Amino acid sequence: METIKTFCRVCEPSCGLEAKVEMGKIIAIAADKEHPVSRGFVCHKGINSLDIHHDPDRVNFPAKKISEHHFENLSWPQALEEIAGKIQTIKKTYGSSAFASYIGNPMGFNVLAGPAMASFLMQLGCYKNFNAGTQDCSNKFAGSEAVFGTSTLHPLPDIEHTDFCLIIGSNPKVSHMSFISIANPMEKLKAAKKRGAKMVYVNPRRIESAEQDDEVLQLKPDSDAYLLAALLHEIDSLNLFNEDIIKAHGKNIQGLRDFIQHYSAEKVSSVCGLAADDIKTLARNFAAAKSASAFMSVGANMGRQGTLVYWLMHMLVFVTGNLDKKGGNIYSLGFYPAAKAGRFSSEKSPWFDSPYGDMRVVRGALPGNLLADMISQENDAIRVLFIIGGNPLLSIGGGEKLKQAFKKLELIVCVDLYRNATGELAHYVLPAADMLERADLNIIGLGLQSVPHVQYTDAVVKPQFERKPEWWILGKLEQALGLRSVFENEKFDAENFNEDILFQRTEKMLQHSGLNLQQIKNAPSGTVTLPPLDPGRLYSEHIQSDDKKVDCCPALLQESIKDSHKIFKQLCNESPAQMKLINLRNPYTHNSWFQNIEKLLSKRPENALYIHPQDAQELGLSEGEKVRVKNIYGAVTATLAFDKRLRTKVLAMTHGWGNQNSSGMKIAAKYPGVNVNELLPSGPGSYEKISNQAHMTGIPVAIEKVSQLA
Repeated sequence: METIKTFCRVCEPSCGLEAKVEMGKIIAIAADKEHPVSRGFVCHKGINSLDIHHDPDRVNFPAKKISEHHFENLSWPQALEEIAGKIQTIKKTYGSSAFASYIGNPMGFNVLAGPAMASFLMQLGCYKNFNAGTQDCSNKFAGSEAVFGTSTLHPLPDIEHTDFCLIIGSNPKVSHMSFISIANPMEKLKAAKKRGAKMVYVNPRRIESAEQDDEVLQLKPDSDAYLLAALLHEIDSLNLFNEDIIKAHGKNIQGLRDFIQHYSAEKVSSVCGLAADDIKTLARNFAAAKSASAFMSVGANMGRQGTLVYWLMHMLVFVTGNLDKKGGNIYSLGFYPAAKAGRFSSEKSPWFDSPYGDMRVVRGALPGNLLADMISQENDAIRVLFIIGGNPLLSIGGGEKLKQAFKKLELIVCVDLYRNATGELAHYVLPAADMLERADLNIIGLGLQSVPHVQYTDAVVKPQFERKPEWWILGKLEQALGLRSVFENEKFDAENFNEDILFQRTEKMLQHSGLNLQQIKNAPSGTVTLPPLDPGRLYSEHIQSDDKKVDCCPALLQESIKDSHKIFKQLCNESPAQMKLINLRNPYTHNSWFQNIEKLLSKRPENALYIHPQDAQELGLSEGEKVRVKNIYGAVTATLAFDKRLRTKVLAMTHGWGNQNSSGMKIAAKYPGVNVNELLPSGPGSYEKISNQAHMTGIPVAIEKVSQLA
C-alpha cells in the first residue's frame, strides 16, 4: 500500500490530506498530520471526498440527452464532433454573441482550469460570461477595486496578534471562513481569546462560532451598512480618527464624513435592531483597542449593499490606524503579488450600455441574475451555454424563471462530476475528473493565506473511466473546432504526456518567490511555507491606485451611496412585524458535490425553515408542520423547525436544494429539499449594480399554515 500526500480543494484552507492507494485504487483518505500548515486538521468534507470519488452516480462517460432524464453514453470523439458541429452551425447563424458561459466556484480551486477556460471562451468570442461569484462574493472584488485600486487586495485580520476582532456575517465553525485561507479557524480564534483578545460577532443569529462569553450583536438582516456607518460616526465624534494615517495614506476623507454624518447610533438603532448604547460601546472598544481587526463574509455580502459594507469595513480598519498594522488587517503576499494582477484602470469608465441600463463586468462576470433575461431577450439572445463546475438552476434567484429560460437554449454543455439539477436540462454532460484525479497547486489561497504557503499535488490516481480534467476537455473542444489548442503544441505528446507543460504560467508566477515547481514537489507534503504576514509594505507596494492612496469615498460608489440613503428611508418605514429570510449554511453539504453522500445528507435530510419559537407561538405554528413561505417573487412549502439562536422576526433556510428532478443524483433526489431561490428576486434591479452581487439575504417574506390553503 502506498501513501500519497495531497490536499483538499473543497474550501479555501486547502488542508493537507493523505491518500492510501492500493493497486491503483484509493482505499482511504485521512488528514496529513505532518502538513506544515494544516497540521492534521481536516473537516468531514475533505475526508468524505473519497465518497465522491467512488460514487456510482458520477458522470463517467460523455453523455447526450435523448429524452427527459434519459441520457446515452458516447465516446469522446463522437461527443466532441457533435458538440463542435452544433457550435459551428450556431456561430455561423447568430455569431459569437449567441454564446455564454457559467463557471462554478470549484473552478477557483483548479489551477489548470482557469487558463483553459479563458483560452476556449476568448477564441470562441464568448463575452457573455457568468459565475458563482455574483451569488456570494463579487462585492468584495468591487469594494477593494474602489478603495485600493485593485480587485485582488483583501487585507486579512491578523488573528494571531489582534486584541479585538469584529466578525460580520461569518460563521467560522461551520464555513471555515472565506477570503481568508486559514486551517482550523476556531482553534486560532480560541487561542486569541486565551491570550486576552476579544471577539465580537455581528449576525442575526447567535451562530455556532460564538462561545458563551462571546458578544453577539444580533442585528436585523441587511442593515450592516448602517451599523458600520454608525460605528464610524461615533469614532469620528470622539475625535478618534487617526489623522496622521489619514493624511499620509488617505484621500477623500471628507466624502466619508459626509456619508456617516447621517447615521448616528441613535438614528440607526431601530433599523439595525440594536440599542444605541451597544453600538457606541462597540465603536469605542474597537477604537480603543491596542490593535483591532475586522472581517466580513457572505452573510453581509449577499445583502443589497454588500459593496458599501465592505467599503465601510475597510474604512473602520483604516481610519483607526489598524490597516497594515500587526494585530490589525494585513495583506498576505503569498508566492505572487496578486494585488497587481487585479489592478483597476481609472482612465476609462467601467460601464457600458445594455438593454438593462448601465452595466459592468466584475472579475470577468456579468450579473448572474440577468442570465434568464439574456436568454429570453428578443434581440441578441444567448442560445448556447457552457456550464463548467456549476449548478446555476439551484444557485441563482428565480429558479423556475431560469428553468424555463434554459429550455429555450439550443445547446447546453455541462462539464461536471455529476448530472446535477442543471445537468438534467443539458444536451451534453461531459465527465470531469475529481480533485483526487488531477495535478494541482493551491492557487485559491493566493493573497488570502493566514500562513502564506504554496503546495502542489500530483494526481493521486489516474482519472477513472472516461473522466478527464477540464483543461483536457476544453483543449479537445478547441481542437475539434480548429482553434489553437494545447494539443497542437509541438512539445505535447498525447501518449507520454508531461503535465509540467501546462504549469508554465504557474512556473513564471513562482519565480517571484524564487521557487520552481520541482522544489515544491520535493518539499515535505508538497508544501513550501513562505515568509509570514509582514505589515509595513501595503501602502508603498501593494495598493494599486495611481497615487498609492486609500480612497475613503470612491467615485465608483457615489450612485450606491445615494441609493443607500433611499434604502434607509424604506427600512425606517418598514413594519416591525415584517419577517426577513436569511441564508443558513449547512455544515454537512457543500454546493452540489456533497448532496449525494447519504451519510452526510441524512444528518440534516432537508432544508427546513427555521424560526424563533416565540415567532412561531405568535403565529400559531408548531415545530415539524408544513408551512408556506411566500413573497412577491414566489412561494415554497417547507417544514418548520425551531431555532432559539435566531433573532425574532428572522427566518433562515439553506439554499442550493431542490433536487426533485435530479435523476442523475439518486441520493440527492431521495432528500430533495426545497429550492429557496424561488423566493429571491431576479432580473433587472435584483442585484447590486456596482458589483453585480445578487440580493440573496434579508428578503421580506410571509408564512402561513399549509392547512389554511385548503
